Amino acid sequence: MIKSLLVILCGLLPAYPAMADLMSTRPDPGTVRAATAECRTTSRSPARGIVGISDPHARDPGVIDLIADTGVKWVRAEFHWSLIQPKPGGTYQWGSYDRMVQAYNARGINVLGIMTYIPQALPKDWGVIDAEFSKFSRAVVRRYAAQGVHYWEVFNEPNLTGYGWLSDKEPAEPYLGAYTLLLARANEAVRAIDPNGFVVLGGIAADSRRTLPPESTMKTLFSLGAGRCFDIFAFHPYGYQNRFPEARQRVDRILAAGGAGEKPVWFNEYGWTGQNEMALNVNNTKDTNPMMAVFSQRGAADALFWFAAKDYSNQRRAPKFGLADFNLNRRPSFETFRRLVNE
Repeated sequence: MIKSLLVILCGLLPAYPAMADLMSTRPDPGTVRAATAECRTTSRSPARGIVGISDPHARDPGVIDLIADTGVKWVRAEFHWSLIQPKPGGTYQWGSYDRMVQAYNARGINVLGIMTYIPQALPKDWGVIDAEFSKFSRAVVRRYAAQGVHYWEVFNEPNLTGYGWLSDKEPAEPYLGAYTLLLARANEAVRAIDPNGFVVLGGIAADSRRTLPPESTMKTLFSLGAGRCFDIFAFHPYGYQNRFPEARQRVDRILAAGGAGEKPVWFNEYGWTGQNEMALNVNNTKDTNPMMAVFSQRGAADALFWFAAKDYSNQRRAPKFGLADFNLNRRPSFETFRRLVNE
């Protein structure tokens, strides 16, 4: 179920059709395979050896300055469909995203854009979502290819209920076909509009109690033809601290099983919350400092995006992933990260 339905269930907006209605409108496998049959991968080689930052607040001017100060040349930034087009059929509101892209361009920072968040105002019908996403993906690629954005990730963690894809009330597995259909639409947009464009699979989450295993997730996606629809495989190796080569071996087995062993692999979201452990005055070797350990193993993937520049939330119990707190006060981990990026 789409995450935004949680708001509706709280009674804050008029009721939409029941959850069962969304389930019943899921595209059938034949429809999905017809869409993926039209997908094409690029013949171009993507960037490699990337170090970047992934941050949900990437539009925040203070965060832009913070990221620039680290010395990274890449940022993973969300392009919220739900904010760009708040009204179904309405005009696109590009202003804050134009300013964001222009600010990163001015600092020499490349943008990996995430097409994400299905607008809560859309009817809860996959046919409608499909048609509207086709329009949105073409619009966002057309606008930002002209501004230098050529890498597009399609939603986030399709094997994990919750953030970026489904609500906490719905399992991921029944909607993998719907995800694959939208992935195919994004591929169609990128291939039609941007000859320099790359499609990144929505970062696959590693294991947790709410996660569909990456192996079964990709088995389903490959069976629907998704292998033709993305150029770069993205993985979130949480749980693999000090074991990045092991994470890569797992990914390689998954891709080989799907006949996609040649695809580049990006670890495009990984972070650590033990702020004291990452301080150089406490731990100054890769054997004891978790951030230094990550950087010593980043060669296991073609890209590493650290999560995050600042804390996602200012709630007291929220995990403290940021190089700075929610108010942009820099932590010792910021200096560790900056040193490692610039070594």
